[in-house]
Amino acid sequence: MDYNNKSSKTLKPHFFHLSGIHPELPTFEVLSVLESENYSHELLKRSKQCLVLNCFKEGVYLAADRAAYCKRGVSILYKTTIIEESVPKLAETITQDIDFEVIMSNHKSFLVRVYRVGNAHSSYISMDLEVAIGKKIWDKMKGTCKVDIKNPDITFVLLFTQDELLFGEEIYARKKGSFNSRRADRRPYFKPGTLEPRFARLIANLSKANAQNFLLDPFCGPGGIILEGALMNCSVVGLDIDKRMVYGSIRNLAHYKPNSQYHVFVSDARKLPFHNNVHSIATDPPYGRATSTYGKEVEDLLDIFFSEASNALVTGGVLAIGMLDEIPLEDIAKEYNFNLSIFEKIYIHKSLTRRVGVFVKK
Repeated sequence: MDYNNKSSKTLKPHFFHLSGIHPELPTFEVLSVLESENYSHELLKRSKQCLVLNCFKEGVYLAADRAAYCKRGVSILYKTTIIEESVPKLAETITQDIDFEVIMSNHKSFLVRVYRVGNAHSSYISMDLEVAIGKKIWDKMKGTCKVDIKNPDITFVLLFTQDELLFGEEIYARKKGSFNSRRADRRPYFKPGTLEPRFARLIANLSKANAQNFLLDPFCGPGGIILEGALMNCSVVGLDIDKRMVYGSIRNLAHYKPNSQYHVFVSDARKLPFHNNVHSIATDPPYGRATSTYGKEVEDLLDIFFSEASNALVTGGVLAIGMLDEIPLEDIAKEYNFNLSIFEKIYIHKSLTRRVGVFVKK
């Protein structure tokens, strides 16, 4: 695989280190963000918890920042598929052809971090490699920079995948616990069974929501999905048949993103007040287990909803939806002028498995 494809003179090779929550959805999420914001990119390689693209640095930062299941985005400086050297030799091999004086020209401190996918190449001790690579960088910089563990100007990342070593400059890294403050039980308005914020962000991203068009959730509940959309700087519209949910959504939005553009009102998802003017719908409808569907069976409710969503969406508009595994979403969508884009099963816990479906209006 040639990571320096000459057909892309302005695009540079980068890798995204992804969560292992699902084998495919984190990749789809990153690609959806890039496509939603029209960032040019070329797919170079997909592997377990790693996505390699030719892309602009700005696009990498945006996608890694927005994607819930992306750990970091890194600009590739070196890669190899042959890893059979001692720690000192490997450190020398990785660093020997990299011009650190150029990369570090505006930086005074750095840090090296080693990560791996699963147990890939576990014979290499991470700390030993971090120290050895750091020493090589320090030597190349003739001692003009220092290692800073707490607040480095620049971080270099080495990632061992199952069949490859990737080394580069970290563009963005997600802080641990960055979604914790928005956990359902920490919001001003709390309802049991609310979507976990990272999953809500995933659904919003898969709908290809962007700042130029509004994001609609017709079953908004206490506002988990539209809250994530607002934090992505989208204008959001939330509907719910229960006025308590509407008030709760407004409270949560006002708490976390008070200056965002949001509109939340009581409305029935079976009678959407839109026609051919919605680009992105992201939703997690009531399942009929711990929620109310107001007398309608879940499949009947979804049948009517998909009809309304088809009327509301523009051609090429995207509907991203989470639903119980046993509900035949694909069959329902086909009836209402949708093409299937993504249809993946994701395990939530022992009593709940969801299907994540992404459908494009024909």
